Amino acid sequence: METPTAPLLFDSSFLTKLEQLYLLSKKLFRGAHRAERRSRQIGSSLEFADYRNYTLGDDLRSIDWNIYGRLDRLFVKLFEQEQDLDISFLVDASASMRWKPEGSDRLSKFDQGRRIAASLAYIGLANLDRVNVHYFASRLEEDLGLCRGKSQFHKVLDFLRDAPALEGQTDLQACLRTFAQRMKRRGLVFVLSDLFDPRGFEEGLALLRYQQFEVHVIQILDPVEIRPTATGDLRLIESESGEAYEVTASEALLRRYHAEVDAFLAKANAFCLEHGIGYAQATTAVPFEELVLRVLRDGRMIQ
Repeated sequence: METPTAPLLFDSSFLTKLEQLYLLSKKLFRGAHRAERRSRQIGSSLEFADYRNYTLGDDLRSIDWNIYGRLDRLFVKLFEQEQDLDISFLVDASASMRWKPEGSDRLSKFDQGRRIAASLAYIGLANLDRVNVHYFASRLEEDLGLCRGKSQFHKVLDFLRDAPALEGQTDLQACLRTFAQRMKRRGLVFVLSDLFDPRGFEEGLALLRYQQFEVHVIQILDPVEIRPTATGDLRLIESESGEAYEVTASEALLRRYHAEVDAFLAKANAFCLEHGIGYAQATTAVPFEELVLRVLRDGRMIQ
């Protein structure tokens, strides 16, 4: 059963939902996304590519006999091969992702991110793509390793359940650079993070695009971070650096904070749009099924 402390203990009801998502994703990946996945290698599949002149030794089954009847010349049909994808999930495991309001019964951002990663990984495995999972914070941790096929879903879940407790401030740029250096094949990359990095998120994401990865960002936030309501004299502790701040939160200060948060979120959205990066915002308050379906239906998340 789902609980805030065990978000990856799925019951049969949730697994049934994953099967439904597989059916939905199959149409998205094999249909609208097909053009993105074609290989330039020529092989034999159902996607016609071109013709070439017949040469001695070619398979007679590949000859277009209709053209031979019209032109009295032998031409061979060429087809484009469809290749499976490498799909990587980069899950932010920093302290800011593990924070949640005191007394809240919602999932933490980290737990929400793990659930999203598990569901999307299942969709990739069901489509026979190769799936990998990475944790990062101040550095990129060792990854799960490539998995393929639904039978490997338990390995993904075990890896997501056994998450390391990472320390230090988030360094998105360094982690994404290390990831790009490790990967031999280019593919689809999902970055699941709150994007809270004092150095900014732009350079790291731009680096992945420069390195020819197809990048999607799922920015995960808690509603209290977006619209806090506490006023009065407060002592705030930054979750990653441990620094404490004494503030007097007035209504005017809250309005300024709201404006800054809105600008930050708009900046992330605009940056991703400008650089051809899929972007979706997820909060821990949205019901999980609704959240995943919305992510899947986002035109820039899965095309």
